[in-house]
Amino acid sequence: MKEHVARRGWWRGLDPRSSATLFLIAACGTYGAVIASVLPSLVGTWIADVGLTERMAGEVATINVLAATLGLCLALFLVSRWSLPRIARLGLLLAISGDLLSILASDMLQLSFLRAVQGVGVGLLVGATTNWIGRHEYAARGFGMYIMLQFILAAVLIAAIPALMPYLGAASVYVTLLALAAVSLILYPLLGLNGGAVPLRPAAAEEPEESGAAADTDYPALLKFLSVLAFGLFNIAAIGLWSYMLRYGEVVGLSSAAAAQTLAISSLCGIPGTILVIALSARYGRFLPLMLALAIYTVPAAVFAVSHVAAAIFVAGLVVQNIAWAVVAPYFQAVQAALDRSGRLAVWGMIVASIGAGLGPAFIGFAIDGTSYGMAFGGAVLALGLAALAGAVPALVTDRRERPTPAEGILAGS
Repeated sequence: MKEHVARRGWWRGLDPRSSATLFLIAACGTYGAVIASVLPSLVGTWIADVGLTERMAGEVATINVLAATLGLCLALFLVSRWSLPRIARLGLLLAISGDLLSILASDMLQLSFLRAVQGVGVGLLVGATTNWIGRHEYAARGFGMYIMLQFILAAVLIAAIPALMPYLGAASVYVTLLALAAVSLILYPLLGLNGGAVPLRPAAAEEPEESGAAADTDYPALLKFLSVLAFGLFNIAAIGLWSYMLRYGEVVGLSSAAAAQTLAISSLCGIPGTILVIALSARYGRFLPLMLALAIYTVPAAVFAVSHVAAAIFVAGLVVQNIAWAVVAPYFQAVQAALDRSGRLAVWGMIVASIGAGLGPAFIGFAIDGTSYGMAFGGAVLALGLAALAGAVPALVTDRRERPTPAEGILAGS
């Protein structure tokens, strides 16, 4: 009877194990997940229309991101006390209030408070969504869908905001976010499926209804720690490098406009990577695709570290890295989901990944010497190597205990 609350609406006929339900859950969480992608548009609006300086706008953006991390922590605390739809409902209330009232903000103090409210809200929504996907037996496919939607919707939002400017002015960026919020409002009751309608109790964590035999395995805490640490190290390198790619593109000879266009187009190249994750799921385990994608991601960084590359090689390297990143991230999360079927570890992974994303630009920036990026890329390669070392053992252990077969991977899509 755990799911009777979740089965009273239009969604009552949905199968919690199906790919369609996974897709809808992923769509539910994208309102929170795309906030980092629209930060450049938000910052531009705050500078042009609220009158903030670049530094002040950057501080507000930091508050927004840190508040989202706080929301993730709060979701982790609430998951054993509230149902997932209730957590998401609170998150949506806070996030929508923050976005709506931000339209009226006229100074930095007001904006900082409202973006903090919005950040906590989207953190709660992302935490509830991540926990639900983390409980699912086909978590790799679910996280692949989640990241694919982030790539697609980020591109749509970035294109839509300038088109709406002549009609809505400074409110354009908030209206596009609120359109995603409307989708989340329709879909959030689905979080009550698959055991999400009740708080996660210790007994429920140990004996989930929908998981396989491997879900009953109690993995050592060290493996869980290593899987989360690896995801954080990867984000230090990946987000740190990404933060300076616009400037590095100019260093290798691209104009500012060409470098910005290159980054925008290359980010869309992550979509094929997410499609690959959705297609493969756990068919060939997690270790092989994770380590292979990590190695592919590292190659361009290593090339950039040892030589001053031509613009064409820079563009090709960015494309390769975005495709590989779209494979690495969901498989890290899938390993965490396999280690803890309650979904808590997947939320911890998101928290540590957010911290890594915050530390990354400072880590890479510290290693940059004027226009020389060799040490910065070398530091990123080191962080990626440590991420591979930390992530290899948890991925191997979960693969060996579960031993997914190609036939099981094919059945997962049915």
